[in-house]
Amino acid sequence: MSHLLVLRQPEFDALLEWLAPSREQAGEKYEFIRHRLLRYFEGHRCVPADEHVDETIDRVARRLARGERILSPDPVRYFYGVAKNVFLEFRKHQLSLQRPRDVPLVVESSSSSRLACVTCCLDALTPRARELLEAYYLDPRAGLAAHEGVTPNALRLRVFKEKQKLRACIARCLQRHQH
Repeated sequence: MSHLLVLRQPEFDALLEWLAPSREQAGEKYEFIRHRLLRYFEGHRCVPADEHVDETIDRVARRLARGERILSPDPVRYFYGVAKNVFLEFRKHQLSLQRPRDVPLVVESSSSSRLACVTCCLDALTPRARELLEAYYLDPRAGLAAHEGVTPNALRLRVFKEKQKLRACIARCLQRHQH
């Protein structure tokens, strides 16, 4: 998603009018909403987050400029609703880009041997690596990057490396089961 915020003045004015009666209050509310949306998209690992924020704001501003009435009494909640749609579109796009390497490693092996290999290889991980993978996949909104003291990109790299080790272990195990 490559998107630049390209709001024309009438769209921006309509947005500010909707946010608050005075221009100063509207500007403050705009900055507050922008900051909250940025945290939302960063927490959902939507990179680059600022582009998703711009897309969200742009959609709301265009609706207002077209004269659509937004009946939500709370602009922040309305923005979150639009942001959720932007996020879902992002996820759908990401899933469509997954490469075939994410297909099971060996299709012809039996389910029971594959399960045994996965279990064995998970048990072979260091406790730290296993906790990292479990936290990353079971609770993606837990702020794991901040908890680990690393950037989201560094976290993804750590998880990628652990997944590569796990895949290699499973592949070796499945090869042993075939012979």
